[in-house]
Amino acid sequence: MIPDDPGHVRVFGSDVQQQMQRKAHHLWPLLRNDPRYGYEGRMVGLDGAEPADVPLLAALARLQGASVSHYVPLAQEAELAAHVAGAGLVTDRWDQFMGGAACIETCARVLNDFRLPDGYELHVIETDTPEARFDGLSDTALACGVLPPVTAVLSAQTQRAVCYCLDAPDGGVAACAGAVMRNPVESRHGGASWWGMLATRAADRGQGLSLYLGARAVLHMHEHYGAAEFYTGIRSDNAVSRHVCTKLGVVQSDYMILAVLDPDLFGEGGYTK
Repeated sequence: MIPDDPGHVRVFGSDVQQQMQRKAHHLWPLLRNDPRYGYEGRMVGLDGAEPADVPLLAALARLQGASVSHYVPLAQEAELAAHVAGAGLVTDRWDQFMGGAACIETCARVLNDFRLPDGYELHVIETDTPEARFDGLSDTALACGVLPPVTAVLSAQTQRAVCYCLDAPDGGVAACAGAVMRNPVESRHGGASWWGMLATRAADRGQGLSLYLGARAVLHMHEHYGAAEFYTGIRSDNAVSRHVCTKLGVVQSDYMILAVLDPDLFGEGGYTK
């Protein structure tokens, strides 16, 4: 079980990913009151970065192994990436999909129409969630290329957040989804929620479980924290995720998400799928 002390957390992924998550978890208390920065339980980033912000992103990447900027206009991607390369670091990128009022309305309809299949049980990650459920959540998410945030974030101890998982009839975690309001309330993105972490175990696909959990996460963040905008990053070749997100009203935008990576640690690719 997660101790009450949020300084002790469970981290996920490879050794390098776990190292990044630990460092970010302990870095965030130093930066959480600065509206420039955001944190979803994986690494601390600086959103809406401009070329003048590259030294800060570079410092974050060198400290953590990786950093990130959401809300980068597509028209500025090449210039920003060039500045990052000039700092001796490498980049990765995702298309930023976004949804607002139409997304919230769509998710409400999805929940109204959906019926959970027999034998599946819904759980919200909380401070007393058993380790066995985290084991299953980790297995399911990582098998889909999704890196779960640290447990202190998943359980909403340190961030405004929610994480859902579905136990399958065989006792394993069939699917998961989550959302985190990464930025301080005072930030220009203070009313927006990072959303996603959609993953479904191969044996449980084809039943609309990701749509169901994704919709629940949107409505939870809207009803409990007032989130009015939702965003996620999707690779250009990930047709399945693009389809699911679009069905929930989270659609491609004029922004992209730029990762800044220490090549000694993440030289083979991004910190997550």
